Amino acid sequence: MDLAFGIAMVMGIGPALILMYLGVRNYTYPRVEQPFFSDPTFFMLLVVGMIAGSVLVFAMVVLGFATNVVYMVIMAAIEAMAMVVVMNLKRFRGKSDSVFYGYALGLGISCGMSTGICFSVASTVETIDLSVLILIVISISNSLILGACGTTVGEGIARHRVMEFALQAMIPLIIFNILLTVFLQGGELGGMVVYYICAVVALLFSGYRYYRTMFQRLPQIVREVLRMEGKKRDDIPKRG
Repeated sequence: MDLAFGIAMVMGIGPALILMYLGVRNYTYPRVEQPFFSDPTFFMLLVVGMIAGSVLVFAMVVLGFATNVVYMVIMAAIEAMAMVVVMNLKRFRGKSDSVFYGYALGLGISCGMSTGICFSVASTVETIDLSVLILIVISISNSLILGACGTTVGEGIARHRVMEFALQAMIPLIIFNILLTVFLQGGELGGMVVYYICAVVALLFSGYRYYRTMFQRLPQIVREVLRMEGKKRDDIPKRG
């Protein structure tokens, strides 16, 4: 049990921590003299996300939501709205740093959810085989999609267009959760071929969404929201 939990923690939290560094390293010290966000607030929302993700994965795994596509679609809506509830505070509205706090929240949720999913599987297997390696891929995919969607929710808060961007975050989450459901039920729906195909498609889909959000769109988002605040900065990173 302890070994399974340790493996689940590494697989669940590791990808999110790596993405945390990759996603914001160009927006904070030492890359820029004046960071684009507050580190304490960023890490606070990361922790809040971990707690929220742990609650959500309880419903998904323990209550059997992961076995039903309809439940997982509903779960995607709940994930997006949970981000909105946390982020839609007066202190975050209309602020450019809200984009980064949404990113932290999304990564935190992915930590809690991925750890729960990995633990539910790791505790039932006796050896580390290809199934566990595929599970790592799912953990990475979960971190990618939730980090990107959290950023989208943060953008909506920053632009005062909350529900519009919440919907933009919800749609890719629905697609990902459907893939995740088929993946978790792969053995019953068509054997290992379906299992592996869904894992690869989920990784490619979430990777594309993450790259487009964090490397192609984020610099322009920050620039536009700063302009809305009446501010201008010359150290905004270029598009990736």
